[in-house]
Amino acid sequence: MILDSIIGLFGSLLGLLVEGAAAVFVPLINLIAAGIEAVVGIVVSGFSLGRIERKKEESKSPAFVVGGILTVLILIGVIGWLVVAPKVMNRKVILVAKDGHSLPFAALIIHTKNGDQHERTDNAGNIVIPRFSTTAITVKDPRYVEKSWRKSEIESELIVDRTVLGAGLDSLADRLLKPAKK
Repeated sequence: MILDSIIGLFGSLLGLLVEGAAAVFVPLINLIAAGIEAVVGIVVSGFSLGRIERKKEESKSPAFVVGGILTVLILIGVIGWLVVAPKVMNRKVILVAKDGHSLPFAALIIHTKNGDQHERTDNAGNIVIPRFSTTAITVKDPRYVEKSWRKSEIESELIVDRTVLGAGLDSLADRLLKPAKK
């Protein structure tokens, strides 16, 4: 009994979805067909394409069609929210040293309204932070001079000073990563 009810629920939701999609896409398909007729009609006289017509059934009430259209709109809204929300709710920040090198794997504290988050940048010095709940960012790494930015100071690129340790490690890395002499 319960399984039949669940199957019936999903069947009726699918019917609403199909009706809503038909109500949205049938006029669009007919408009495209009219455009094709207009373009081909310039060259070929008497050319016409058939039109798609929805079946007129007495059992389909306007409420049923409106429900289908609302279902389609809700699905489009949910999919849009899942795709767009991460891009809107988060922002990308790049940390760069004064000499122009990025800060790979730099330790950061992201101060938010919900507490502090301890994060590291990726290997190119990028980090994704919450756009609206971030109150400050602090660089807390022995290779870089500790620095904080308030929310109003956070830009897409943040400049950091190196410590003696960080400068020494970078110069050592530059010497060791040169190509071998033949």
